[in-house]
Amino acid sequence: MTEIQASKEASAAFRHLVTDAKVTGIYEGPPPRALIYGRLMRVGQMLDEGLAISFEGIDAENRILNFVDRSGAKVSKRY
Repeated sequence: MTEIQASKEASAAFRHLVTDAKVTGIYEGPPPRALIYGRLMRVGQMLDEGLAISFEGIDAENRILNFVDRSGAKVSKRY
């Protein structure tokens, strides 16, 4: 199981989506990007339109991907 951290406001669907996200590449340099479900995601791009979840960025030092939804709830996943 992949380790995630989530704010208490994050919905179960949001947590599940991030937990199951298939990450196949990380580009830590500027601008940070991640290859998720075969799509190259840049900061601010929507990962899931229905849940309004977007890629917020990378914490390269701690090897963490950050996501946020329209309510401001956050979920992070280690890579």
